[in-house]
Amino acid sequence: MGGFSLEVLLNYRKNKEERLAKELAEIKNHINQKKAKIDMLEEEKKNILHTLRKNQRESKVIWDIVSLFHYMTILERRVKSAKEDLDAINIQYQIKHKQLIEAAKERKILEKLKERWQQLKQRSLFRKEQYFLDEVAINGFFRHQA
Repeated sequence: MGGFSLEVLLNYRKNKEERLAKELAEIKNHINQKKAKIDMLEEEKKNILHTLRKNQRESKVIWDIVSLFHYMTILERRVKSAKEDLDAINIQYQIKHKQLIEAAKERKILEKLKERWQQLKQRSLFRKEQYFLDEVAINGFFRHQA
């Protein structure tokens, strides 16, 4: 009996699973970066809001207050945009995660097939060995009887 005929396919599936795992890790890293950016923007927004309120209480120059308010709206747009980007990245993550799970299932199926093939091959070799030993014993018995 030759080697496992689906070995090439099994190796392909293993490589595919490894590649998908790396891509999933990259997407997860991108998600973490985007979350950090959103947190930074939210923190900056809080600081601007605090400064804006402080300037209003202290009756600062109106142009300072207007410029802070304008900057606040820009930050709100950036946060909204970053959250939309994060949602899109999360969708990519979910898709890639499903692909990874499917690739792992496909690989496991082939590994089980390979294991069964190896067990069958081992049984076949055992039978051949047993047949050979039986023949040797029978021949020895007949030689000894003659």
